[in-house]
Amino acid sequence: MIQRGIATFTLDYGKCPQNYSRIKNKIPKEPQIPLKNYLLDLISESDNKKSSIYLIGVEKFIKEIWEEITRHNPRTLKVKVLIPQNFRIHHMTFYHYKNGKKAIPLHIFYKLLELWKQYCPKNNREFKRKWEEIYRSNFYFSSSRRYPLIIPPKYINPQLSYLIGWICGDGNFNNYNNHYLIKISEKSIIQLNYILSPLFNILFNAQPKLYHIYKGGYALQLNSKPVFRFFTQVLKIRVGEIPELVFNLDEINKRYFLAGVFDSEGFVSKNRYKITISQAKIEFLVGLLQLFSLFKIKFNGPTQHTTKLGTWYSIRLEKKSEIVKFYNIIGSYHVEKLPKIKAMISKIKYL
Repeated sequence: MIQRGIATFTLDYGKCPQNYSRIKNKIPKEPQIPLKNYLLDLISESDNKKSSIYLIGVEKFIKEIWEEITRHNPRTLKVKVLIPQNFRIHHMTFYHYKNGKKAIPLHIFYKLLELWKQYCPKNNREFKRKWEEIYRSNFYFSSSRRYPLIIPPKYINPQLSYLIGWICGDGNFNNYNNHYLIKISEKSIIQLNYILSPLFNILFNAQPKLYHIYKGGYALQLNSKPVFRFFTQVLKIRVGEIPELVFNLDEINKRYFLAGVFDSEGFVSKNRYKITISQAKIEFLVGLLQLFSLFKIKFNGPTQHTTKLGTWYSIRLEKKSEIVKFYNIIGSYHVEKLPKIKAMISKIKYL
């Protein structure tokens, strides 16, 4: 189903290519680059009980930590004072967290760990070991209503690298009135529904919604605070910028990042041997040239273009040998662009 305003209507997938699932499955899950414990990066200073990211599946640690605190302070611990004073919640609410009846706000969970360090007492090494043990455990992010459950990614792999590339090229982040929106606009509904949407599901257990935004145009939109903050506060993703982490990725993940950028902002000419990537920010294209040069792929440009709609820039592949190299090393996972590139390669090889 696709949403249009508040209405929904059924899509006709009759024109859907038979090999779209094969395209998605060609984006591998490995190699995996572990992400360091980033839970604190998900916390904002303005977070309170209602606006925090919540954790589900950590009640085992809450019980262990609280039992150790009470065991070390049997006479001096005043629960009805300690909990409201430190967590700004009723003491009975804390017991719901401990019993798993309610998801616990991330910032409260971390404060509990700090109390454990203070009251037990624990040194910095023991504190860090416990925090890492929690990070490596199986838990979920959620909202205050517990659902939907979001899987916290623990590593970067080609699937995530591809999605990062797409978002950096032509995504959108919007945060207002407790809405945390990640939006991808695209003319190909098949690409959104069968390639990008499944990636959100695989990586985060998230279900983006599909919208018809204008004639011939669609948008995939996810409203999720954990996913929003993961992209913007952990990975520090900005649309139209190449994140610093990309330059530190291995070659395989770099390739899939570049493929994601191309699939979002690239163009394959019908009548000429030319592949183009366009962007409003010239610095973004300069960074792409640097990344492509690592694979000895030489684009021409950047070239400035100015019309009544504004100014943008482009880089181009026009040399047949460079186009073949691009196809063999980077490629495409776009249901419409990939067949066009394959057709172009076939013509080049036929010459």
